[in-house]
Parts: sequence; structure tokens; C-alpha cells
Amino acid sequence: MPATAGASTLAGLLDALGSGVIDVLTASHGLDTAVGEPVVFDAVAGMTIANGDVVLAVGVDPESAQAFDVVEATRQAGGVAVVFQAEVPPASLVRAGESAGVVLLAVPLGTAWGQLFTLLRTARGARAPSEVGHRDGTPQVGDLFSLANAIASIVGGATTIEDLQSNVLAYSNLGHPIDKPRQDTILGRRVPHDWSAALVEAGVFRELYRTDDVVRIPTLTRAGDDPEQAVEYRPRLAITVRAGGEALGSIWVMEGPGALPESAEDGLRAAAQIAAMHLLHHRASTDMERLRRTELLRTLLEGDRPGQAIAALRMFGKTPLAVLAFEPAFVDEDEPELELERLVDLLTLQAKVFRRHAHAVWIGSAVYVVLRTSDVADRTRLRSLAEDLRRRTERSTKRGIKLGIGSAVDDPRELHRSRAEADQVLTVLRRNGENIGDVDELRGAIALARLEELMADEPLLRAGKVAALVEHDAKHHTSHVTTLLAYLDSFGDVVAAAASMNIHRNTFRYRLGRIAELSGIDLDNPDERLITHLQLRLPALSGAVTTDGDDRLCAPTTAGAASGSRGRSRAGGAGAR
Repeated sequence: MPATAGASTLAGLLDALGSGVIDVLTASHGLDTAVGEPVVFDAVAGMTIANGDVVLAVGVDPESAQAFDVVEATRQAGGVAVVFQAEVPPASLVRAGESAGVVLLAVPLGTAWGQLFTLLRTARGARAPSEVGHRDGTPQVGDLFSLANAIASIVGGATTIEDLQSNVLAYSNLGHPIDKPRQDTILGRRVPHDWSAALVEAGVFRELYRTDDVVRIPTLTRAGDDPEQAVEYRPRLAITVRAGGEALGSIWVMEGPGALPESAEDGLRAAAQIAAMHLLHHRASTDMERLRRTELLRTLLEGDRPGQAIAALRMFGKTPLAVLAFEPAFVDEDEPELELERLVDLLTLQAKVFRRHAHAVWIGSAVYVVLRTSDVADRTRLRSLAEDLRRRTERSTKRGIKLGIGSAVDDPRELHRSRAEADQVLTVLRRNGENIGDVDELRGAIALARLEELMADEPLLRAGKVAALVEHDAKHHTSHVTTLLAYLDSFGDVVAAAASMNIHRNTFRYRLGRIAELSGIDLDNPDERLITHLQLRLPALSGAVTTDGDDRLCAPTTAGAASGSRGRSRAGGAGAR
């Protein structure tokens, strides 16, 4: 496919990524082809490949038959390239790529696919370095990648622009020598933890953020398990990027084989001023994009305009989806929205730790996480993942969190149903004093809660023969309601019901007879038996049964009756009398 005027090409994409990130295994038709989006191969859920897309062969062994299937599927759909994790791919796969006219690319083993996906999307949107020039040694305004190239050309070393959390926002690709830490930083899109810890220990960050001037970082060496394979962190220059005194990020320039020129520090100071405008714009545009996606996710979870949200959030295919509802025990009344936003950020980060693709948003007093992973179809794995997310989040927030798990859905348009189920689980958890629940495990309790809501609002369902028993018990200090509830809870087993009330079975039978005389309830009628049980069993309804007077009388349910009925579940009907 020839590149169209102004279109991003595969060659341009690889140039934007720079050396040391992706290797070209074969490109029989060249790299001058228009490039689309990166897409992840999914053998289970399937995938949608458009013209020009770059397919990430996640979980595909380059030596397996599946690798050839991915190449062929890419060819048929008009994709331009497939990325494998491989050191030395089999020659037969390379020949298959050449024959299909599909470019084969390779990344080092262990590369984080999620980070590579983000890296490809970011690099695809970067403008060409020629769009940012410099006059009199001062870089001009352009995009962050172009700015990094401009800084590298002025200062004379490989450059990265990072945010305050050491995430890489952009990097230069002018061919300057790089070391292993720089390569790992680009591949992971952030400074690796071990090197970040080494910089903290050396006091680099402390010095960097307390001054506005350039900081020189000397050579650092980290020994691995094998002392002979120690990794060297080459000398660097770094400067904090500030706007109005507020730190926005930092610029790092690596020294090559030779020392950086004396003018490097002046160039870096000038670059920091220009970078401030970039980072302010980057932060503003990031916030706007996040706000847009947040509102789209809200509309999807509320069942409003699902088509638009699905397209914008790229929730295509038949990958199972599930909603997790996280409800903190309490929220700061002064800043509830800010606190819930922090919980959204934390849960999103924790999901990434598990390498799970997730969307998160807060609605009301809960934060909803939409998991897009095949794990949601396995309820055991889903619950384990959800429990880990909750446990980690509780440790970070230092407060209790209840978690409701909705069912898995194959269609994103049904996510509002999964969210409703997660909310219903939270309702049951609040009532039971529990912290985590799955809709599949609590459907019975959820159904009772829904019935309770319906019956509490419907006078016809609250009225009936039970009211006569409530009134009689209140006036004569009898326990007919308790007796009837014990009988129904024991499924008509008189022996079990009498034992739960610590009375003789004959006494119990006599009370049942009196109940029938006073109320007219026919315990041999299954429909009447069911509605009577519901009227007595549901907590809100029991408190809503009234007499002709003004007082609201509650059907008494003793602890003995409740524990006895839970401890036994023998089959039996009214005929057991």
C-alpha cells in the first residue's frame, strides 16, 4: 500500500521510536507504507484489523503454528506489520512474512506489551523533527518528541522529557549513543524501578527538584547477580521544568563517549523554558481527554448512548467485560470528588500492575472499574483479581472498601446491567456487614432485597392476614408471629421449628392451630404460604405491617428462631403438622 501524502508511514513510525526499541526482521515491500493503529492479537476474542494496522502478537510463540496464522490474518485484513517477542525468530516465519508482504518486527523478550502499545500510539502521533527548528540555539515550540530532538541536537546527547513520576513523555531519536538504562527506560516508558531507587539513594532527585539550575549526574554502576555483568549508568545532565515556580517535569540528556560541550548547560536552560509551555499544554490536553473519556464511560455504565461510547473507548469485539464496584467506608465531606478521583487513579494503576486493561470512573459514592480481560469469564480468577485490587487499595488509602462484582457480559452495551448488579451486591454487603461479594454467589440475597423494595412500596403486598397476628401479639403478648416464622423457616418441619423455640412439639402444634383460627392463613395453600413467608421474612416489610391504629408494629423474630431456621433445612410442607 503506497503511502499517501502527509500520512504517517511505517518508516516514520520506526524513526520516531528510535533505535534499540524495535528491530525489523523482514520488509520485502519496504517501509514506505501508510501506518494505522496498533492492535492486539487475541485468538480467543478475535480482533478487528484495519488497513495499515500494526498487530502485536501478544502471547504468540514465534515458533508455533499460530505465528503463521497471525501473519496470514494480517495480510488478509490489510495490516502492514506484526510485532513478535523474539531474539532469533525462525527462518520459516521470516520467509512467510516476505511471501505475504507483511513487515515482521521484533522486540526483546520480556518487553511489556501494554507499554509498547502506548509507545506505538504516542510515536504515531508525533510530528516530524523538521517541524521544530531552532534559531540562535533556542528550540522553537512544537510537539514533545520534536522538542526532544531539538534539545538533543543542541546539547549533543540522547534526551528524554519526563513527568514528575519519571514517566517518559518523549525522547530523541537522532542516533546518539545510549546505554542499557536508557533503552529500558524507553521500552518501559518510565525509569526502571532499580535505577530510580539508585538515583534516589544518590540524592539526585533531591538536588534536582530543589534547584532551578542544571544538575550533573555522575556515572553510576549497578551490579547484578553476576558481578561481571554490571550495568553502567552513563553521566547525564538534568534540569527541572517549572512554570510559575511549580515543577512540571524534567529533561535528561545522556553523555556519549565524549563529554558534552560547555554550551550544553546553557542550551538545556533555554530548553527548559520552552518545555514548560509544552508540559502545560500536555497536562491541559491530557486532562481534557481524560474528562471526555470519563464522561463517555459514565454514559455507558448508565446505559445512555452506548454506541458512541463504545466507539470512542474502542470496546469492540466479544471480549468479556465485567464491572467491579468499589465503595470506600467513608469519603471526606469537604472534598468528596477529589478523593474519589484519587481512588480512580489508584485503582487504574493497580489494574496495570496486573497487566489488565481497565477503565475506571466514579459515580455517586462508588468507583466502577470495567475489566476487559478473558479472566472475567472465570469467576474464580476474577474474584482473586478483584480481591487483590481491593486489598492493595485498602493498604494505600488506609480505609475499608466494600467491593461488589457484577456478571460478565460479551456486549459492551450490556455493561449497565453488570454495573446494576455490582450495586445490588453492595446493598447486600452493607446489610450483612461483609466486604466483598459476587453477584453469582448472592443472587438469592439480591432477589430478596429487590422484593423487599417492591413490597415496601406496594400496599397490596403489605396487607393481609399477617396483620391480624401482629395485632393479636401486640394486645395479648403472645408469640404467634414468631411461631409462624419458625415453622416457615423450617420448611414445615414441626420438630425442628419447636426445637428452635425451645418448646415441646405438641405445644408448637397447638400454636399453629390457634394461628389458623385467628388469622385464617391456610398453610396448605402454597401461594398463601409463600406470600406469608415473604411478609414475615423481609426486614422492611416486617416493620411495615400495621394495624388500624397509629402505632407501627413489627413482627418479632427471636434470635432463637432465626438461628434454628438457619441451622436446619429439612424438606417438608404444611402437611408435616
